[in-house]
Amino acid sequence: MLPKSPLKRLKTAGERRVASVMIGLVICTVVSQTCAAATFLLFANSLGTADFGKLSGAMFFQQFFSTLSVSGFRNVVIRELVKHPEQQNAITGSYLFLSGGIGLVMVFLLAIASLLVPIDSGERMAYLVISIGHVGACLIPNAIYDAKGQQVRGASIAACVDVIAVMLTSALFGLEMISVPIAASLVAGKWTLVAAASLTDLAVRNADFRPSFDWSQASSLWKSARMMSIATTLNVAPLSLGVSLTRILFGAGEAGLFAIAAFVLRSHVTVIGLLTRTVFPHVVSATGETPSFARRVFAAFGGVTLLVTTAAFACSEVALAFFLPSEYQASRITIAIVLLAGTVRVAGVVGNMYLVAQYSEQALVAIAIVGVAVFAIALVIPLPVCGRNQMALALLASSATMAVNLLYRQRDSRFS
Repeated sequence: MLPKSPLKRLKTAGERRVASVMIGLVICTVVSQTCAAATFLLFANSLGTADFGKLSGAMFFQQFFSTLSVSGFRNVVIRELVKHPEQQNAITGSYLFLSGGIGLVMVFLLAIASLLVPIDSGERMAYLVISIGHVGACLIPNAIYDAKGQQVRGASIAACVDVIAVMLTSALFGLEMISVPIAASLVAGKWTLVAAASLTDLAVRNADFRPSFDWSQASSLWKSARMMSIATTLNVAPLSLGVSLTRILFGAGEAGLFAIAAFVLRSHVTVIGLLTRTVFPHVVSATGETPSFARRVFAAFGGVTLLVTTAAFACSEVALAFFLPSEYQASRITIAIVLLAGTVRVAGVVGNMYLVAQYSEQALVAIAIVGVAVFAIALVIPLPVCGRNQMALALLASSATMAVNLLYRQRDSRFS
């Protein structure tokens, strides 16, 4: 008798569904992350540490703005679509209107800021192009895919666009045509294409997907999401602004070295985000109310985190040894510190999901403020380490504080 497959050994249809979605997301993300890593390496080899630091500053600054624009809405939208599927068109239409509108405001603010800051024309152009592409990033409908249980469909579209982007980048690399503005244009164009393809796919494949703006629904989403946006923005601010702060405080060269570590950490965060995207719709449903489910969530996150941290460190060593110029070797210690920060951070991610499910947005904000305060203190304390490593240690301190706070607040809840 043949042994059962891992999926068939799972107890319930729901568990098998979660596992299937996770496997599909992992496959798509491996493709996307491989393409992103290849693109990142091509940029690093073409630009050198100083120009690479300038480009990375713009890219990670956009990540901060993207969080400010849409991340607070995503969890709220998933929660509301799961609980109120009959209102999906009003919810999705209001969500896209709000996230796109906030994205446009961010473009305007960033354009003004780039004109006032004393940077060269190439770096200024990178910020302007990235900010325009930011609107496309805000309209990528991952929250809608997640709520519909179609996460793999959305991830596969992004993976296809990533393949196209790395092929185009490779061609420009071969022609020695990559500059800071061109690299920024490639990144911004990829976001816009993913958004357009995803929205078209949702409209074609789902006959009931007809987003419509509803003022009362938009107001309700905004009230829930504004606190969530503040909390999420503060949570990711240390990572998102780390490269830009390193650029300002310690110079473009240090920013280029820190950017390598930041990219490794972002890949770590992305993979953990896959598990979060898979599990979160179940956390906000009736399934998430049971202690046994919560214990399985902890076990899943612990196992995946150990695997991802080990794989990320091994891949970074391979990249430093074989694919990056020798000037990037100095980032090795920085990478180790930020991966430790990413590992610690996962405890906070788990607690975060349950606080959202419990409508505890104010608790999220309070915890996030503490984390940012610890980050700022760790960054200004005189330490006998170079600038990029102090930035990495500040990230570690912030992650540890947030994880401890989130777990402490959950000690008497469903985790017990």
